[in-house]
Order: sequence, then structure tokens, then C-alpha cells
Amino acid sequence: MKNQKVFGVIAMALVALFWGLSFFSIQAVGTTIGPFTLATARFGIAAIAFVLVYIIISKKSGSFEKIEKQDMKKVVINALIGIAIYFPLSMYAINLIPAAAGSVLSAIQPIIMIIFEAVFLHIAITKKNLLAVIISVLGALLVVGKIEAGGSIMGYVLMFACTCMWCGYTVLQKPLIEKYSSVTINVYQFAIGTIVMSPSFFLENNQWAAMTGIQWFNLIYLGSICSGLCFVLYNYAIPRIGATTSSLFLNAGPIITTVLGIVLYGTFPTVLNAVGVVLTVVGVTIATVKFGGKDA
Repeated sequence: MKNQKVFGVIAMALVALFWGLSFFSIQAVGTTIGPFTLATARFGIAAIAFVLVYIIISKKSGSFEKIEKQDMKKVVINALIGIAIYFPLSMYAINLIPAAAGSVLSAIQPIIMIIFEAVFLHIAITKKNLLAVIISVLGALLVVGKIEAGGSIMGYVLMFACTCMWCGYTVLQKPLIEKYSSVTINVYQFAIGTIVMSPSFFLENNQWAAMTGIQWFNLIYLGSICSGLCFVLYNYAIPRIGATTSSLFLNAGPIITTVLGIVLYGTFPTVLNAVGVVLTVVGVTIATVKFGGKDA
């Protein structure tokens, strides 16, 4: 059981790393194709990859795992919430508000997650988790820094709604991934999400002919790693370390962006940013490590 939790922590650390890097890939590709088309393309690539993996695994095991009829409604709802609605809407919202403001709204995710887990999964809010959330969120806010002025009110509303949707997706996904393999779940959800989003190919002004080799590389990275591998790791981690702790790891996104800013652009963080990094790490540590053999 202890090893399972360790593997869950490693999985979420990788997710935080890859999703932190995705910000730069989205920027690189977003200059040529629209946000809705980008979301469709990345999940279309991931869906194809998952279908191939699903076929290989099924042939080796001698049977194809199928979603039971009573669970299909949950799978469809989560495909709509966590893929078809969340990703295009969040990309659209980011274009309406300053990037720092979007990061701040994402940083409150652990707070919403604790509430959702308590309401829908009847998981008690421990003092330790509450403390971890407060420290981690405060750290993320300091890493992000001062919110830039401006932005559309609609953008703020949409970004907050997206944060709530991702929390809802994570909570609703937990009973599904405890019953089915993550590959099977993702095959169904990615296929449904891609089909629902596919009209964007014809509705947005996309310039596919102008795509460079670097942009194609970034698109494949977004599809295969950020939308493919990361969803497997995320679904693997949730039952092992919990939805709230999983969400805390995503606060490492601003840290990764800050480090890359130093490496790529020579932009060094302020003292408050550095304090934020420390607080975020402390918050995640409190949530994942048992002190005195039990949680408070």
C-alpha cells in the first residue's frame, strides 16, 4: 500500500511537469490554429494512440474490456465535462484574461476539490489536508505574483467555471477508474470528446498549411504526452493519493513555468516568488507524508 502511494506521488509529479511544459507548446501552436481546433487535434491524436494500446492489451489478455451499460452515462458526462467542454473553454478563457490571473484561478482548485470530495464522496476534511491546501494555494499565488490589470469579466467567469469543471471531473472519475482500466476509460472518453469538438475544424480560421515542423512537434507532444500519457498517470494517481492531494500537485505548474522562464528567457523570480515555491512544496509534502503514523 505504501509503495502504491509512492507510485501515485511520482505519477502526479510527472503530470505536473508535463502540464507545466504544455503552456509553451500551446503558445507555439496557438498562433496558427484556433483554441477549439487545438483541443480537438490534441485529443484526436491521443484517442488514436489509446485505441492502438487498447487493441494490443486486449489481444494479449484475450478479451476486450467494455464499459457496462449502467456506467456509460457517467463516462459520457465526464467526457463532456473534462474534455469536450473544459479544454476548449479554458483555452478560450486564457485568451480573454492575463495569464497570471488564469493561474490564480487555477490555484484555488484544491479548495474546491476538498468541498467536492466532502459533498459527493463523503470524505471528511482533515486538519492536515486543510492546512496543506491553505499553504499550497498561498504558495501558488506568490509564485504567480501580482495579478495584471485588465481582462474580460467573461474570461474570469469562464476560467472559474473551468476550474470547477475540472474538480467535478476528477471527483466523478474516481469510481470509474477504480472499476475499469485507465486505458479503457480514456478510449471511450477521448473518442467521445473528440467527436463532440470536431466541428471546430470547420468553424475556426485555421492555417494548417503554415504549420512549421516545430509546431507539429509541439502538437504531437500535446496530444501524445499531455493528453495521452498524463491522463493515464492522473487516473492512476487519483485512487492512490486522493483527488485533493492530486490537485495540490497541479499547483507546481507555476513553479515549472518560473524555472523554464529562467532557463529560456533569463527571467529570475522575486523573493516572494521564491517563498511561494517553498510553500507549495511544503503544502504538497504535508498532504502526502504521514506524520506520527496517522493523519489528523
